[in-house]
Amino acid sequence: MPKLFMSGLLLALSSLSVAGAPDGNHYYITGKIAEYTQAFDRCNQIAESRDLPSKEIITKLTDFTQRDIERLLMSKAALLRQECEKPELTELAYAILITENEELQQHTREAISAIKVLAFSGDIRKFQAIYQSVPAEIRQTLEDIGYFDRPFDDRKLLDAIRKKP
Repeated sequence: MPKLFMSGLLLALSSLSVAGAPDGNHYYITGKIAEYTQAFDRCNQIAESRDLPSKEIITKLTDFTQRDIERLLMSKAALLRQECEKPELTELAYAILITENEELQQHTREAISAIKVLAFSGDIRKFQAIYQSVPAEIRQTLEDIGYFDRPFDDRKLLDAIRKKP
């Protein structure tokens, strides 16, 4: 999903180099898109660079069904990444809202349209629903572990859980 997202962002940013004199709104919006892209990369790097939690935590997670732990870790990882990006995402949303009623050049409208599809897709609501669908006791166990308060790589952690004897 992150690679697909970044490909879409690169496509959106490449559409910004369309001929024509950009206006102040164009620079404002593309600047906010660039800041959000940097936040997206930063949050992914945080997740990917983190070590796995202790063996005790991994063992504790193996107490739950494979389905529950997969759903929990996948959704929690997505929610934490979104939380990490939230300041820049909020700024981007604000920038879009305050400029969308103005007379915008076509390439600025296209940039806004492209980033709205990517950054505000509604997938986060799906992840919230998945997270809430996991039994409360399992969610609480995860919430009580300090490791899960910053972005983490759910795939790497799931691999470690699957390899646990």
